[in-house]
Amino acid sequence: MCPPGRVLLAVLLAAMLSVASGGCTYARLARPEVLKQVTPPVARMVNYLPEVDRPNEAMIAKMFALGGLSHAELGDDGVMRDRVRIPSGQFIWTPTIIVMPQPGELELVVTNEDEFSHHAAYFPSNGDRQYLHLPMQSSGRAVLNLDGPGYYWFACPVANHEGRGMLGLIIVEGDVPVTARLDRPTQPQPEGD
Repeated sequence: MCPPGRVLLAVLLAAMLSVASGGCTYARLARPEVLKQVTPPVARMVNYLPEVDRPNEAMIAKMFALGGLSHAELGDDGVMRDRVRIPSGQFIWTPTIIVMPQPGELELVVTNEDEFSHHAAYFPSNGDRQYLHLPMQSSGRAVLNLDGPGYYWFACPVANHEGRGMLGLIIVEGDVPVTARLDRPTQPQPEGD
């Protein structure tokens, strides 16, 4: 049996090592002002995730952690550009999240590095969709027009690839025009029968 002082020392050393290896970002998650934001629905989600079957658990865990985030570069021609990779055998977009600094045109070059599976990309574009076929070890280009701020999802529609982690997000930053805000004046409605 370990003396209580030794157990306390081991716990303190483990906590210090955890903070040192994880950096300040993880330590900030334990602050009271962050913890009080954990609502019952968030707590249910966090408690539920370990119960998800192994493939989905792995997908949820790696989707954003491994896929990462990038900011589209605004070119002199006003077009924003970024590159997306599909690493071999991983069923994930890299980056998973693309941030556009403003609404507009986004050109994406997508490279399928997978030597075992073909993929495709189904992208949003002004209420329409862009489809990009990506045979094994190939590249393609998609030009999207996202003219309003918001969140836009993209996925691989092949088999169940989106269920295995091939979901991504494009975040378009900027202000919503006054005429498009939800608190705008009541709009005229069609006459009833």
